[in-house]
This record gives sequence, C-alpha cells and structure tokens, in this order.
Amino acid sequence: MLTSKNKVIIFAQDAFGIDTAKTAVGFIKYGLCEIVGIVDKRFCGKTASDIVEKLPSVPIFSSVEEAKSKRTDADVLLIGIAPAGGNFPQEWLPDIKKSIQLKLNIVNGLHDFLSDIPEIAGLAKDKNVFIWDVRKPNRKYPIANARLLDYPMQIVLTVGTDGAIGKMTVALELTKSASQKGKHSCFIATGQTGMMISGRGVPIDAIAGDFMAGAIEEELLRVAKQNYSIAFVEGQGSILHPGWSGVTLALLHGSLPHKLILCHKAGREYLKSTKVKIESLKQFIDVYESVSLPLRKAKVVGIGLNTFGLSESETRDLVNAAEDETGLPADDPVKNSGDKLLNACLR
Repeated sequence: MLTSKNKVIIFAQDAFGIDTAKTAVGFIKYGLCEIVGIVDKRFCGKTASDIVEKLPSVPIFSSVEEAKSKRTDADVLLIGIAPAGGNFPQEWLPDIKKSIQLKLNIVNGLHDFLSDIPEIAGLAKDKNVFIWDVRKPNRKYPIANARLLDYPMQIVLTVGTDGAIGKMTVALELTKSASQKGKHSCFIATGQTGMMISGRGVPIDAIAGDFMAGAIEEELLRVAKQNYSIAFVEGQGSILHPGWSGVTLALLHGSLPHKLILCHKAGREYLKSTKVKIESLKQFIDVYESVSLPLRKAKVVGIGLNTFGLSESETRDLVNAAEDETGLPADDPVKNSGDKLLNACLR
C-alpha cells in the first residue's frame, strides 16, 4: 500500500518516544517513505532527534492540521503506536476524520480496524483515500505442512527473551548486512511495523491459531520460489511469556528455521508485565532449540543485544558477558552493524 513516493506524517499524539511509539521509531529508521512530520503536541517545535537519539531531524507538530499546512505534499497519516493489546485510542478518532478530510490516506497497525467503522470508511470513500488496516488478514491461509523442506533457501529467525526488545530491528540489520555482502536476501515481516516498512508480510498475531504457522510458511514459500538464498524472519513475543508464546511457537514451527538469533534487552530481569524472571540466556537457548521441529532442528548461533541508552564501555562489557555465558558471538547490531551476527548465520 506504501511506495517510496509517499510522504508520511506519523501520528503519535502524547505518545512519541522509544518505549511508547515503537512503530513510529521503527518506521522512521527503516521505512521506505519520506517522513515529513510527527504529531505530538508535547514536543511541538522539536525534532525526532531531540527525543530519540540517532533519529533524523523530523519536525514535530502539535496537530495534523499544522503538519499538513507545513507539508502540503503529505499524503499518508501513519498511526505510530503499538500498545499491548493493540487497541485504537478512541480519543484519536476525531483526528482521523480530520486527516481524511485533509486527503490523507491512513495506515493503521492496531487490532481495531478503522475500515470497519462505517463513518470512517464512508468518509474515506467520499474523499477517495485508502485505509490500510495492516493487521487485517486479506486472504485465507493454509495449515502448515513443512513444505519448506523442499527448498534450499536458508532461513534465520530472530527469537527473544521477551517481547518488544528489537527482534524486528535485528532481522532488518541482518538483511542489510547480507545485501551489502552481495547475498540475495530478504526480510520477512510478521508484525505491523515490519509490514509497514517492507510493504508486505503476515500479521501473525491477527490470524486464527490453526493458520498462524501456515501463514508464515506460505510467505516463505513465496520468496523461496524467487530463488532468494537467505531469508531473515522477524520474530514475535517470547517462548516463555505467558501472553505471547503462541505466536512465537507458530513462527518457529511454520518458518522451519535453520538458525536462530536470540535477542535480549540488556538489563531486563523479568518478562514484560509478568512475574516471570529471566534466569539466563542459556535457559532460553535450551528451550528454543528443544521445541524446534525434529524435521529441522534449529540452532541458536548468535546473541543480538539491545543496549539502547548505554555507553560504549557498558555495551562492550555486556557483549563480552553474553559471549562468555553462551559461547556464541554477541553484538548490538544497531550500534555496530549486523556483520558479526551475519557471519555467525553464514557459518
């Protein structure tokens, strides 16, 4: 639904920041479109780089109307948050109506579908703009049946100790490093932000349980038939998280990965919003490898660390500690590129 020609305003009213607007930050870093503005009245007059380090200097406006008046070429409003549960904030609906009246197409990654609201859908039709509800499945999916065994393409899945710790980012950095090395590689999106960035994928957490594994299998079969040599699959959730383990296992079994990169947020002691303690990286390595399918036993070959906000020396110490604990290569691919972890995948 998006192309490199689109000009995007990101809507994150009262929410822009590294923790509260994961979709916004991810799209600014990796999206294929030009970002011409962000809406968050708290930071009006500032830029994205003032709020989140290493982001470009995208201007922040107080309202959609202000952003559109400053950038009349803007043609898309992208909802920039990804809260737990994926519910659309009802107080944002008036702003969505104003955006459509301003001839902005709407990209929404939440579980509440704007195209299912008659008033919103009717207004969009009248103004001749599209609504892309990213998580809304648009076709029927098969049941997984290990059909990927018939293709030589190498598959790497990012898995995590927890949710929202950078599995998408690691997969994107690995894809970038592989492309720079001349590998015919691709990124496979499985969540709303990844789908916005790449333009396609499977909204794995919005698919009925019986068909989640089949959906990712089908998406990988599509690229395998295009003779890609390696695919990097965006992981979701965590195998030990009581709320998110279902999508994690579906991706593990449906994608039939050869290799896994274990992602971890430095300093995190408990799984998000739970009392489940993260005992060790080794604990997660053992679980992930043990529950992979006997048809193709996956191996964890590297550790992707998220050390956002930490100094270079702190990052180096944590990388060394992870390597000492696991005996595997570790790195923060955002700070240091994905080359080290890519080399682990190619061995």
